[in-house]
Amino acid sequence: MKARALVFFGVILGGTAFAQSTQPAANTAQPTGNTSQPASAGTAGSQKTIEDVYLQSGVEVQVIKSLAAEESRADKVKALNYIAQMVDAKKVNANSKEVIHLLGSLGSEGVTKVIRSNGRIINDFPDVRMRAADLLGIIGGKQAQDILVNIALTDPEPMVVSSAVYSLGEIGGGSDHTRIEGIIAELVKEQDAILPDNNFAFAAVEALEMLGKKHEGKVNQEVFPALIRIANGNYIRPVREKAKEVLDMYTKL
Repeated sequence: MKARALVFFGVILGGTAFAQSTQPAANTAQPTGNTSQPASAGTAGSQKTIEDVYLQSGVEVQVIKSLAAEESRADKVKALNYIAQMVDAKKVNANSKEVIHLLGSLGSEGVTKVIRSNGRIINDFPDVRMRAADLLGIIGGKQAQDILVNIALTDPEPMVVSSAVYSLGEIGGGSDHTRIEGIIAELVKEQDAILPDNNFAFAAVEALEMLGKKHEGKVNQEVFPALIRIANGNYIRPVREKAKEVLDMYTKL
């Protein structure tokens, strides 16, 4: 799978790469089904039947569900790595409801899905939520889009909201795109008024650029004030310049 094009300036300034690989860690065991499945008649012994592949995929999902249900961050990261592996292998798509539901659950850890111990939240893992939002954008589809809207509207961490907004741009909105554009524009207005965030602003500009290209400029009219707000706002120069570039793009669509 090609790496996502997103670059967040605030993270670059901090010296850390924001984008995470969709590949599992090298020392992570791979979830598999029964590796001794017999080959179908007339095929080589190493070739699996459709039934074998379906069975293995089902086992993988069960392993992922078990890991995601554990309380530790490490197990949830393993679950995300396995999902990323399935995405890379094209075993997951917009119709993979169970996997998308799992990502929705991982994307709500510590926010709408809260586990407490002695009154303290013990499952607040922003990096897990961010990675889940990344994968939902890659998978796409209406179910993933609805989950991402919820993440964008409820998560308190700008880096998670940034990932959700960018992923919404990747998916493209479909027939509901004007609502998605309106949500992003409103989020820009809210965060700009409270505490301008370079990562979020850049992600929003990138998302609005993708939506504009996909729908040939026929977008929610709130998109333009949002871009102007960023272009004139208290952001680092590359973010402001990107907003101006996207505004210029809209005049030519």
